[in-house]
Amino acid sequence: MGDQKSKPADMSGLDPMGKAHIDSMHRLGRLGAVLAVAAMLLMPTIAGIYLNAMPNFLSVLTTAVGLLAMFVPAAVSEVIAYTPIFGSSMYLAQITGNILNLKLPVANTALQILDVESGTEDADIVTSIAVSVSSFVTTIIVFLGVVLMLPLQPVLTLPAVKLASGYIVPALFGSLTIASIGSNLGGGIRTQGRLKGVIAPVLILILINILFIYILKNPSFLSLYQGFLMLALLPITWFGTKALYKNGQIKVFLPGEDGK
Repeated sequence: MGDQKSKPADMSGLDPMGKAHIDSMHRLGRLGAVLAVAAMLLMPTIAGIYLNAMPNFLSVLTTAVGLLAMFVPAAVSEVIAYTPIFGSSMYLAQITGNILNLKLPVANTALQILDVESGTEDADIVTSIAVSVSSFVTTIIVFLGVVLMLPLQPVLTLPAVKLASGYIVPALFGSLTIASIGSNLGGGIRTQGRLKGVIAPVLILILINILFIYILKNPSFLSLYQGFLMLALLPITWFGTKALYKNGQIKVFLPGEDGK
């Protein structure tokens, strides 16, 4: 893979095997998404009917409105932001979940180790394998956790284990951050000054947090409308980064060019 040039993810530019791979991934991904949604809706419905505990439609609607207002924008923003990294494996990542704390670090790490550029045919295959392996490992660990929960309860409740578990999520985000702030984008492409593009979104978020937490005394607003904030910051980040690139504040060096 390292001896071949990465091909763009344009379907017209793929070889027959690459096109067949992406077509099959999209086909299986759509089928898996439909089956996953059906299973998630079917199980509680069957349990509700069997136990005679089905809520009426109005109760479901009134309860779901608040949740949908928070999660739908977040889900849309995740698809827009993460699909360029995951490619066709975005289906599997969405179905199995744990995107930000597991699937995204796994995909980023795989691309960095193999030095593959995001958005290419090679990257699509690499991330598909990485996300698939991560999903299998996660499923096995969850299964073992359920089976061994009672036998391991004395060990899991030890103060040392509780202390160590508190550092797991920060460690994951730390590894993700280190991979994101580097200048190497994979495939021999390097950048200079690309972190300048996050200055404006970060400042906006800081000001919003100060406004609602310390001035308006309404911190719950942020948790309720975080999905809308993510959607609003996406175009701000894109246009801001584009402007910095045109002004020469952010530079991109293709393979063979001097990026040092």
